[in-house]
Amino acid sequence: MRRWLIKQIEKLGIDGSNLKTKVELEGGFLEYGQSQKIIFPNELAEDGEWLIKEWFFDKGQIVNPGDVIGAVENKKRRFEFETFVGGELNYFKQTGQKVVGGTVLAEIFGTRINN
Repeated sequence: MRRWLIKQIEKLGIDGSNLKTKVELEGGFLEYGQSQKIIFPNELAEDGEWLIKEWFFDKGQIVNPGDVIGAVENKKRRFEFETFVGGELNYFKQTGQKVVGGTVLAEIFGTRINN
């Protein structure tokens, strides 16, 4: 909803950059052949057992810098993670699977489409 609102503001010729996150302003798409791994942080792993709750994009879908791509949960907390780069999403853990610190949850690949 926020992104839609920013696009509407910019269509009117108004600068919407002050509404964008740092990632949306500074992030970029990966070049073809590049990739970026999304790793579950060790700091969160110390807070009990975590499970993949949901993915907000399908495998192979193109994501933009700043997109929230998935969520993990434990009994007390929920953590949603975003990508700082754009490209094609591939994830390695399915909904309901347990994750531990250092686990590669997903990887973003540069594509020829975005270059």
